[in-house]
Amino acid sequence: MKIRTNQDYFNNVSENAARTFTELPDPLPWIEPSINMLYLNAASSILFENYFAAISTTGITLEHVLRLAILEPDLNGLKREMSNNQLNKYQSITSLLDAPNVRSIIPSKDDFEWWESIGKQMRNKSAHYLVPVLLKKFTKEDYHPGYVLTKEDGEPLDPILHDWGSFFHKSDKIIALKFFQEATSQLKNIISNTNWVSDESWWKSQKVQYDMFFNYNWSLENMKQSLENMYINFPRRKD
Repeated sequence: MKIRTNQDYFNNVSENAARTFTELPDPLPWIEPSINMLYLNAASSILFENYFAAISTTGITLEHVLRLAILEPDLNGLKREMSNNQLNKYQSITSLLDAPNVRSIIPSKDDFEWWESIGKQMRNKSAHYLVPVLLKKFTKEDYHPGYVLTKEDGEPLDPILHDWGSFFHKSDKIIALKFFQEATSQLKNIISNTNWVSDESWWKSQKVQYDMFFNYNWSLENMKQSLENMYINFPRRKD
């Protein structure tokens, strides 16, 4: 048996991309750049091992989409007109869940409870980089079955397991990926409860980039071929 180890950072990231892309959910339909390019940032962060960035960006995407859906469920893209006062009306997911029309956007009781939990825990704690709290909440059997670090009472199996460094060992990927999968499902539900349509009237190149990412076959063979097809010799970084 030949034993191999990753020799450099690019080697490691490429292998992760090839392994992880199949675990990403089917992406959101194209709505507009403000939604889809943010979603793309979260997805690409997972593929390229920037898991805390993925968690943060996924939370921002959830808040942004919910805010737009509550403030203007009938129009999107360039047809939507929204003042700064409207945008500043709701400052968090928690405040958005108190909006008068929120039940038309999130009619399911189970979905509403998911949003309440995410708003108070994942979105809030990640925004303030409270990693030990994230580990306490999201490394139990129900959320973290393959790598349990936390007892049901919230205590760690070992004190070191709720340290910041522990998060960047394996928990970051497991939490980021599951959060992204759940968030994608919830975002699709939100979109389906609006009258939004695909807007390609501006920045069409961004939709091209979005589709290229999710349509690309992230196999090692394909990535090697892509590198071979590059035609620019980039200068080396200066010392």
